[in-house]
Amino acid sequence: MASIGEVRTVGTVTGTGSSGKSTIVIAAVGDVMMPGSLQSAMAKNKYNYDLLFEKIAPDLGAADITFANLETPVDHTAAGSGYPAFNARLELLTALKKAGVDVVSLANNHARDAGAGGLLRTLKNVEKAGLVVVGAGRTRVESLAPAYLSSQGVITAFLAYTYSTNNGLPKKRKGVPAVNLLRSGSREDLAAAVIQIQEARSHADLVVVSLHWGDEYRLAPTPWQKQAAVELVEAGADIILGHHPHVLQPVESHKTKDGRQTVIAYSLGNFISSQNYGVSFRNKKHARALRGDGVILMVYAEKEQGRTAIVGTAFEPTWSLREKAGVATVFRPVSLSREIKRASAMKKLSKKEEDTLQLLTYRQKVILDTIRTAPAVTGP
Repeated sequence: MASIGEVRTVGTVTGTGSSGKSTIVIAAVGDVMMPGSLQSAMAKNKYNYDLLFEKIAPDLGAADITFANLETPVDHTAAGSGYPAFNARLELLTALKKAGVDVVSLANNHARDAGAGGLLRTLKNVEKAGLVVVGAGRTRVESLAPAYLSSQGVITAFLAYTYSTNNGLPKKRKGVPAVNLLRSGSREDLAAAVIQIQEARSHADLVVVSLHWGDEYRLAPTPWQKQAAVELVEAGADIILGHHPHVLQPVESHKTKDGRQTVIAYSLGNFISSQNYGVSFRNKKHARALRGDGVILMVYAEKEQGRTAIVGTAFEPTWSLREKAGVATVFRPVSLSREIKRASAMKKLSKKEEDTLQLLTYRQKVILDTIRTAPAVTGP
C-alpha cells in the first residue's frame, strides 16, 4: 500500500464532540468560467473580483470544505481571454479563496487552453493563492495523487477526471504536465479510476470524485455515465461531483453493496458564466435560461466510533444574475432564496424589479423540480 500524501487541515478543527460524534459539511459548485465580456466588466471595476462573490460568499464559507470546477487557466504571463481559449487573471484565484472555496479541479476540457506552460503556471498560481488543486499536476504521478483534507476530525480525499482536453491530449512523458482522463466509454480509463479510488478509500473517511463529463446542454446523464457512476461509488467513492453540460442535471442517491449511502450529482450547472445572456422574465422559458441555473450542493457526513456516513444533503439554488456591481454590469451568482426574500420584503418594486422577482421565482421552481427528480439522502 502506498503511503498517504500530505493531509491539509481546512478550517477550525474541533475534533469530536462530547458524544464522540463529529459532523462535516462539504459544499460544491459547478463551472467557474471567465468569458471575455465578464473579464472586460471586471477591468472597469479595477479587477475587484470580490464583487463576483459578494452575494454568495456566505454560502460558500459556511461549509467545512468547498469545491469548485475552475474551467480556465490562470497564466499571469498571458493576457486575459474568453471562449474558446480561456485565460483568467490572478485576482480570480484570490477572490475564490476569500469567498470560501478550498478545492478546485483543473481536470476539464479547458485545462490546456494556455498550453503546457500555461498549465504549469496555473498550477503554481492556484497553489500560491492557497487553494488545493486536483485533477492535474506537473507530472502524471502528481496529477493522480489524491488531495487529502482534514476537517472536524474527518479526512476527505479528492480526485478529479475529465473526458478530454481541447488543446490536445496530455503527452505521456517526463517533464510534461498531466491532466487526468476518464474518457466516455473507456473501460481502460474507468478501471484505472476504480483502482485509484480504492487506494484513496484506504486512507480516507470520505472520497469525493470530480468528473468533467457528459453532453453539453443535455438535461440528463447518458447511460454510460449512469453505469460509470455506480461502478465508481461501488469502488469506494462517496460523492460524485459532475460538471461540463452547463445545465443542471439530477442528483441521485445510491446505496452501495457495502451499505454506504452515496451521492451522485451528474451536473451541478454553471456557477459563474454569461451563457444565459438575453434571458429576462419575458423569455424565462428559453432553453438558454437553463445555462444560468446552478446549485450549491451541501453534503452532510457524520463520523462516530471510526465510521463515517453521509446523513443528508441540501441544495441552495443559484442563478447567474446580470446586474450592476461596482461601476459595471456583470453576471454573478446569487442565492435565489435570498434574492426572492429580499425583493418580496420591499414595500414597492419598480417594473424592472418586479420582472426580476418573477424571473428568479420561476428559475427557483425549475431548479427544485430538477433536483426533486431524484430521491433525497436522509440517512446512512
